[in-house]
Amino acid sequence: MKTVGGAANKRNRDETNIDLTPMLDVVFILLIFFVVTASFLKENAMEIEGQDPNNNPPPPSNDQPQNVLIQIDSRNQIFFNQERIDISAIRARVASARAENPSASVIIRPDKQSSANSLVEAMNSAREAGVQTISVME
Repeated sequence: MKTVGGAANKRNRDETNIDLTPMLDVVFILLIFFVVTASFLKENAMEIEGQDPNNNPPPPSNDQPQNVLIQIDSRNQIFFNQERIDISAIRARVASARAENPSASVIIRPDKQSSANSLVEAMNSAREAGVQTISVME
C-alpha cells in the first residue's frame, strides 16, 4: 500500500508543475513591442555664458534681425517702434527699416479695443513695403 500512495504523490507532484515558456514568450513580445513603440526624449542643452566680472553690457550683435514693431492702441493710433505716426506713413517707415535690415520681420500688436480695419490697413501697408513675414501679437 505504501507504494501505491507514494506513486499517487509523485503523480500529483508532476501534475502541479507549470510550464512558464509561453509566459516568457509573451513577456518578451511585450518587451519588444514597448521598446519599438516608445518615444525617446531628446534632451536639449542650453549654453550659459558666465557673467562678465566688470558688469559690462554684452556687445550688440548684428547677426539677429531687429524686428519692426507696429502698435495700434484703443483709439486706433499707430505707433512705429514707440513713435506715433499716421497710418499712411507705415509703408515708407517699414520700407526704410527693411532697407537697413532686410531680414527683419514686422510684428503688429493691436489693442483689444482697436478696430479690425486698422489692423488690416497696417498689414496691407507692410506687405506693400515688401514684407513677407508679419506676426500679429495679442
